[in-house]
Amino acid sequence: MRRLLVVAVSALGLGLVALYAQDIRDSTVADPDVHQVVLENEHVRVLEAMAAPGYKSPMHSHPPLLVVSLGTARARLTGADGKSQILTLRPGGVFWVEGGTEHSWELLSGSLNVIGVEVKAAKPAAAQP
Repeated sequence: MRRLLVVAVSALGLGLVALYAQDIRDSTVADPDVHQVVLENEHVRVLEAMAAPGYKSPMHSHPPLLVVSLGTARARLTGADGKSQILTLRPGGVFWVEGGTEHSWELLSGSLNVIGVEVKAAKPAAAQP
């Protein structure tokens, strides 16, 4: 009985370590009302992100991804270092994000409507040799 209790407590501890080892800054965890998974397989995870003007996204990260804008918007993107830049999104606009760095954003105008395709085989630029 005692051995069973030790095994159960050990398993619980390992489960908690695994839980905390996950990237809690993932966009779908940090900002689930905006970042929705619409498709996932062994190659990609496809997200849809939609938000109204004035929305502020909490600090989060993505793996490398391709972003396709479906709407028109201006947003302030702020990195973990506090540096910011203004992004102008237009329908049909496509851009690559290296990923691996934390950021937040504030929607200044327009309505955010983008599709993000996270490529599972891609590595963030900082991790490449």
